[in-house]
Amino acid sequence: MKQKAERKLWQKFDVFSVIIYVLLAVIAFSMLFPFWNAVVLSFNEGRDAQMGGIYFWPRKFTLSNYEQVFHTPDIWRAFFVSILRTVLGTLTTLIVTPMFAYALSKPHLKFRKFYMGIMLVSMYFNGGMIPTYLVVKGLNLINNFWVYIVMWMFNAFYATIFLSFYRGLPASLFESAKIDGAGEGTIFLKIATPLSKPTMAAIGLFVAVNHWNAWQDNLLYMKNEAWNTLSFLFVKMIKAQESLEGLAAQTGVSELSKLSSVSSTTIQLATMMVAVIPIICVYPFVQKHFASGMMIGAIKG
Repeated sequence: MKQKAERKLWQKFDVFSVIIYVLLAVIAFSMLFPFWNAVVLSFNEGRDAQMGGIYFWPRKFTLSNYEQVFHTPDIWRAFFVSILRTVLGTLTTLIVTPMFAYALSKPHLKFRKFYMGIMLVSMYFNGGMIPTYLVVKGLNLINNFWVYIVMWMFNAFYATIFLSFYRGLPASLFESAKIDGAGEGTIFLKIATPLSKPTMAAIGLFVAVNHWNAWQDNLLYMKNEAWNTLSFLFVKMIKAQESLEGLAAQTGVSELSKLSSVSSTTIQLATMMVAVIPIICVYPFVQKHFASGMMIGAIKG
């Protein structure tokens, strides 16, 4: 009887495991298929892609979409600008935001509630486009590369994550450091910062992705084409392709005869692949810290 009961339990466990694995497979497929389909379409001829029916592999393979992307004027300079912006922007955010959060985590900080109120208000309200533009202009950041860095230097949401982490650290850790003669600066650099590496890795990835994909600030505050970012250059290219196709549709004349193997959709997907791949390459290096960092910031405090 005991063996029969164990056999039934094992069979139920097998059925349950199969159901779980099937559900996980369906979820994984639903998440990966759109990305794979975008890759496939980016390698397919544009006119042929507009007919539909392409799912798992290209019907008419071509590299014309990527050739047009990489033949865009000034693309390599824009690529360098985006890398410089992403690196400097991420570093400055990971310096300024944790410092603010660490100071705010100290109950003896003067005007602490006032600073906390300002931070919370900035999370839910912004100054608007025109006031922000006037502030940027007043700081002489128009057509200045540092407009990409200064405006992203502090983030209230990321500050709350760091604040939760620092509040969760044991007070005895800081007290013992003070007994040994360490000041707040030393404690922050040599104790709090090393302990917050997982949180920094997770937030650093978010900040880097935001910097890499940002193009609106380039449109609003940067008229010097020498400092155009890669994302902004791609947006311009996609808009130009859409305008060309719209003109051809209105006039009834095929202005795309020279570019018959591309379309605005395939160009957009090719640019998306070029923009996404660098970030995908960075992710494996912070993957081990990503989940633990977000969990620590969410649970502690």
